[in-house]
Amino acid sequence: MVLGAATALAGRTSAAALVGAALAIALLSVALTTARPGPIPFALLLLGAVYAIPDAGRAAATPVFGSALLLTAELAYWSLDERVHLRLEAGALMPRLLAILAVAAAAIPASTLVLVTAEAGVERSPATTAVGGAAIVACIALLTSLARRRSA
Repeated sequence: MVLGAATALAGRTSAAALVGAALAIALLSVALTTARPGPIPFALLLLGAVYAIPDAGRAAATPVFGSALLLTAELAYWSLDERVHLRLEAGALMPRLLAILAVAAAAIPASTLVLVTAEAGVERSPATTAVGGAAIVACIALLTSLARRRSA
C-alpha cells in the first residue's frame, strides 16, 4: 500500500494516477483479504503502469521501483502461503525472508544494467540482432529448465 501511495504522489500527480493507485491498493487488499492470488498481478501491473506512463523521465529510479514491485509481489504471495494449514517447518521463515530480500536487492543492479544497455548507442546490425535473439532463447530455455526442475 505504501508503494501505491508513493506511486500516486510521485512527481506530477493526476486524477488518473490517484485512481489507478487506489484501484491497485484495493485489488491487493481484496487479494489478501479473500486469500485469492488472482488480483495480485493486476494490482502490480496497474502500479507499474501508473508509474511508467505519465513520465518517461524516471529512468534512474525505475530499477528501484521495479525491485519494490518484485518485493511487494513476493511478500503478498508469501502472506497467502501462510494461510495454508500446512505451515513451514520451524526455522524456514528466516531463510525464505533472506532469499526474498536477496532477490529484490539483486534485481536493482540487474535492472540498472538492462537500463544502461538499452540506452547505449549500439549500432543495429544483423549480428547484434542475432546475439539479442540468442540471449532471449537462452533465457527462455533457462526458465523452462528451472520450471521443469521445480515441478519434478
